Amino acid sequence: MTVTALAVLWGVLLWGVLLSVRAAVTGRLLDRRRLAAVPPDAAPHVVLLVPALREQELLGEVVRAAAGLPYPPGLLHVVVVTTQREERERQAVVDRLPALAAALVASGARDAAARLGGVVPSGLAAETARRTRASADPAGTLRAALDAVPTTREVAAALLPELAAAHPGVGLHHLHYTDEGAKSSQLVHAVERLPELLPPDAAPSFTYVGLYDADSQPDLDTLTHLAAAVSRGGGPAPDLVQQLPLQLRRPHAARPGGADVLLRAHALADLRRRAGVEAHRILARRRIRAARLPAGVTAVAEPVVYGVGAGLFVRHDTLVSIGMYEEPVDDLLVGYKLSSAGAVMEVLPVFNLVDRYSGTAALGKAYALVAHGSLAGCRRLLTDPVLRAFRLRNAVVLVKEGLDTLWWFAGPAVVLAAAGTLVVRGAHGPLLAWALAACAYTLLHARWCVRRAGHWLAAHRGADARAEPPDGSAPLLLGLAFLLQPLLHWAGPIRHLARLLRGGPLVLGKTER
Repeated sequence: MTVTALAVLWGVLLWGVLLSVRAAVTGRLLDRRRLAAVPPDAAPHVVLLVPALREQELLGEVVRAAAGLPYPPGLLHVVVVTTQREERERQAVVDRLPALAAALVASGARDAAARLGGVVPSGLAAETARRTRASADPAGTLRAALDAVPTTREVAAALLPELAAAHPGVGLHHLHYTDEGAKSSQLVHAVERLPELLPPDAAPSFTYVGLYDADSQPDLDTLTHLAAAVSRGGGPAPDLVQQLPLQLRRPHAARPGGADVLLRAHALADLRRRAGVEAHRILARRRIRAARLPAGVTAVAEPVVYGVGAGLFVRHDTLVSIGMYEEPVDDLLVGYKLSSAGAVMEVLPVFNLVDRYSGTAALGKAYALVAHGSLAGCRRLLTDPVLRAFRLRNAVVLVKEGLDTLWWFAGPAVVLAAAGTLVVRGAHGPLLAWALAACAYTLLHARWCVRRAGHWLAAHRGADARAEPPDGSAPLLLGLAFLLQPLLHWAGPIRHLARLLRGGPLVLGKTER
């Protein structure tokens, strides 16, 4: 048992080291690609979808950034997709407004602001809660605050004509989704309407549909690199082109304190995953394809690629052929399906600057949603007759992702059980040696992430005033936060599993969109 426990602990640590090495190598390769890119002679049509729910504060930023991306006139189309769900939820709040106002008065300041999450934009929640609690007429004050905030649909309707005049070469469109459904349903509605929005020369086989959330600030060279990746010779046009996010913007709703340090550490640690997992897997698929191995060997060797939402570009005809976006997670299932289909994939060497998470609860819920999507994806791979027609590839994706999902849920318990076994058996020396090695690795990893984040942020063209340069002056503090941040990674999935075992629904709050 002692040997097994040590094998588990050292195996986990060595796997982390391997991911860090992969991230470092991939990061250098992306840097070289960024500097060596050459604009192509021909560029595809590009559609940028911006789904919006309660995004009054940020919608203007992302649409201006999308419309301002340098690209040949007539080839860029930005589609803002608002949803009737926002109006329905606002009316539901109005219907229970007296009770909500009374609850705000009875709550503490922080709890009151949290209660307004999803009721008003996140940046206004704290001030609205403060004014409501201080008012002699809490219900009236809260109602006035709600009435003063326009809906996202109203913001979009006022914004787009202004931007259309400033960017005459860009097609700007506003769609409003009136049926039931969350973010994926908004996106499907937009893709179904594209034939009537795009010009006749926008062939689906040479049109790419991209996705940006409201906190996105893509690099100014994004579409130049996209066109270069699509037009690169030596093979078919890619089905998927992935731009990776940098969580280096400070969100409007961020609050200072210990949790904020933890969330900044998580944002930095996220760099390793982006480079060492997502980008590495796409590049590895290209290398395996270039080796011209037997088809069966290629199918087994190719890694599974996850779709990463904001910055995910899929060729229009490919997107329609795989059934477009699906609930509960629009991006993850796209990656599963394209991996099963043996799709051609590329990764961009420039990034999308996005907000880090504003609170630990939001991060936990986001990971719970991803875990939910992983389970749904495995079920889809197992039961969908279209995907099962890919036979070996589909089986490989199912096995790999099934094991990955199982480890995500069971991993924390296995690691704790291994450490506990060493304690019970008195193997304190080997456990201490492992713990020291893990701490040393964590600090080195934190240092690399700080340096890499600063490098990529400095190279990002179009960084805004909310860009948050990494704090390299406190590596020990960040290192300690790095040791704690996996708990956030695991908390959401474990909570999700517990709810499923109890037979209850998963309450995702704002992140369910």
